Amino acid sequence: MKKFVLSAITSTVLMLNSMNVQSFEDDRVQLLEAYFTHCEQIKLCNGSVLVAENDAILFQRTMGEVSHASEEQLGTQHQFDIGSISKQFTAIAIMMLKEQGKLKFEDPVYLYIPNFPYKDIKINQLLNHTSGVPDMMPYISDLYRQGKVDSSLDQSFLLSVLLSEQPALMFKPGEQFKYSNTGYVVLAKVIESVSRMPYSQFLKQQVFSPLGMHYTVSRTKLTEKKITTRAYGFRRHLNDKKRAFDQIPFFDVEGMGGIYSTTQDLYKWHLALSNNKLISKETWLQALQPTKTLDNNTKQYGYGFMLKADAYDHPKFGHSGHWRGFKSIYSHQLDDNRTIILLTNNGQDDVVDENEKAVEAILAMKPYPQVKQPISAVLYKMFTQGEPAEARSQYNRLKADRYNNYDFSEAQLNDLGYALLGEEKNAAAIAAFELNVEAFPSSANGLDSFAEALIADNQLKRAKAILKQAIVLDPNLESAKKQLASLETPVSTKNSL
Repeated sequence: MKKFVLSAITSTVLMLNSMNVQSFEDDRVQLLEAYFTHCEQIKLCNGSVLVAENDAILFQRTMGEVSHASEEQLGTQHQFDIGSISKQFTAIAIMMLKEQGKLKFEDPVYLYIPNFPYKDIKINQLLNHTSGVPDMMPYISDLYRQGKVDSSLDQSFLLSVLLSEQPALMFKPGEQFKYSNTGYVVLAKVIESVSRMPYSQFLKQQVFSPLGMHYTVSRTKLTEKKITTRAYGFRRHLNDKKRAFDQIPFFDVEGMGGIYSTTQDLYKWHLALSNNKLISKETWLQALQPTKTLDNNTKQYGYGFMLKADAYDHPKFGHSGHWRGFKSIYSHQLDDNRTIILLTNNGQDDVVDENEKAVEAILAMKPYPQVKQPISAVLYKMFTQGEPAEARSQYNRLKADRYNNYDFSEAQLNDLGYALLGEEKNAAAIAAFELNVEAFPSSANGLDSFAEALIADNQLKRAKAILKQAIVLDPNLESAKKQLASLETPVSTKNSL
């Protein structure tokens, strides 16, 4: 996936130490506005952002479109799938039940789930990802690939498979840390067992409604109709066309993800956590303790919260989320009481991570790099219009004169080549890959991609030579070895069985 380093239009931030607090804050707001305006203009930012400081909203903005099929613009009321940020809600629900005296963190899971086969796994080990419970997502993926999914798959289904198959644990409970979606699905079943109500109903009754989070819903086939102002996941291609990249049909597993929310609702959630409206201060502090494992490692993850410090070594907590076309971040820096909430629906993975870093820098009035536009988008039309020579000249000219304005990473030309190859524009794809090889001559992956385009164009002799070069650079590049082996296998051998 492409990595775009994002920032404001200007390349540096002047430190204005002599300015008063109000002017200082206004300057940061202007920088944030410029940053996200430009990011939207080059079609990288598509979503909703909220920035707060000292329990007051400093900046919020929406950018881009609601879906692949509509030009409707996003608003602050639009609901996004927040992915694994949902794990916070699962963790806090467990903590609420603990404070109600209905369970203990140290309780074995089998006390609440009959026939649970892993007798040594405790609730707190599910919370901090040290349970070793096997990952069931590959099993679910196989069902989809085999065409066996025609009805709802929820947490009850996943648990039934876990109970019947009883796959081996990945490691002894407590011994190691391994991020586990399955562990949080099991926690959702514990919540249902203890509360005697569906997971989504418990959250609505105990969390969403009391906090006034009226746009927040745990999505299932029964609750989906309550997502009334929904943002839909999509991907934007180099030809500027959008393709749906939303929910998987019949996938209704809760606990690990699946909650829809808005930046404003998530800010209400943040204030409730910070002001101990849902759980006591003592339990909250326990949730923010790093995890220590039996193999003598410490992981910056508590009970449902990531704890990694920011770029300036300031402590923070929060979580990220990624599901299909949605990417999200909720983070809170403790020292300066700053909150960042980012929700997107356009499939831009690394953009959101870079957004967070840029916002942190702007809030701290630190230097940050200029927004970089994908060079692939600039060159795409030239290649498709049969002007590879002009595209090459433009690439070299911009690289020499405006290097800081564009993303010239290897992935850019590589992705451009594959986009052209997917459109069966073989000559243009070959030209793009060839330019990539010239720009990154020591990249075995670039040569491998180049050879793939040559094979598609039936230039087999040249492809063989290119693949041999790739293997010299990286003897372990399996894709290059497989392509070369296929080319060197005699036709009679290929056709004989």
